[in-house]
Amino acid sequence: MKIELIVSGVCPFCLEAEKVWRVVAADHGCEFAVLDIAQPEGAALAHRLKLQAVPALLIDGTLRAVGVQSPEEAITLLKTARHEAHDRI
Repeated sequence: MKIELIVSGVCPFCLEAEKVWRVVAADHGCEFAVLDIAQPEGAALAHRLKLQAVPALLIDGTLRAVGVQSPEEAITLLKTARHEAHDRI
């Protein structure tokens, strides 16, 4: 699974979210990327999703959450995404 976190370099909450998701992604064998809205790729994705706030979380290209999740909430989001992906097969 691919986890993408859209952040802003000036957002104190984004750093906290990145710490949580970096650990969860590593523990669960997921690809992890941080996209800053100040960079072209992050800005384009935020625009396409019409994001109004960051941090924003995508799992396999689907917007799953905005804000900072606890490690437990992050694991639940990941398990839900895996379950939904499995159901599509």
